[in-house]
Amino acid sequence: MLDLLKIEYKKIIPYTTFWVIFGLFFVFTPIVFYGVGQFKIEGFPIDFSTMYNFPNVWNNITYIASWFNLLIGMLFVILTCNEFNFKTFRQHIIDGHSKTDFIIAKILLMTSFAIFSTLYLFIIGALFGFISGGSEGFASDNKYLFIYFIQSLGYMSVGLIIAILIRSSAMSIITFICSILAESIIRALIPDAIDQYFPMKIISNLTPFPTPDGMIAEQMKNSMIQETMSLNTTLIIAVVYIFIFWGISYFILTKKDAK
Repeated sequence: MLDLLKIEYKKIIPYTTFWVIFGLFFVFTPIVFYGVGQFKIEGFPIDFSTMYNFPNVWNNITYIASWFNLLIGMLFVILTCNEFNFKTFRQHIIDGHSKTDFIIAKILLMTSFAIFSTLYLFIIGALFGFISGGSEGFASDNKYLFIYFIQSLGYMSVGLIIAILIRSSAMSIITFICSILAESIIRALIPDAIDQYFPMKIISNLTPFPTPDGMIAEQMKNSMIQETMSLNTTLIIAVVYIFIFWGISYFILTKKDAK
């Protein structure tokens, strides 16, 4: 399987768009994170100065980074569509690779993206935490890094389905964004007891809005956050959705021609 991953990286390393989009993630995540922590609002019961401290930093940095998951999802859509636009998918089939190999390669690629992104957040979070308040609480609440990892896989898995189904980069990106908007509209028309199980809501809710002690006053928590599902339950459902997305992707691929 490592050979499949090596082939994937040989194809994308010379690709400028790959470096640009990942560069935006790597550059703007710490900049935005630092900028949010500099807010000072007179008389407002939120203390942003503690967001860099352990263990608060893990929830905070992953929440900020989750804003960029849509960007990474679109990158994965582009890379997958390129397989069909540049006929590399057909060439792999001619060379003896199977459609199963194609899906496995894409799963390995998205997993590597999620791992690199999560490790980067660990490094950035650790730097902010050590600089701002020392090491106390370093090992607490770092579960949010794993949760971010799963969320990142979720967005890319949705992108995989759309890219395999449509195969055009422009149309796939539009569909990717519109599918998220369409789900939001549909959810607004149905009861909360049902809408909380929709896939994109489950995935987006994985990185909860930060409410660490000392950052947001206790009296504001109930009004700002109304949890309808525990984080552990959300995580389990998200993992199930990811496996379903991979299965759907494989099913679609087997039903379409290698062209």
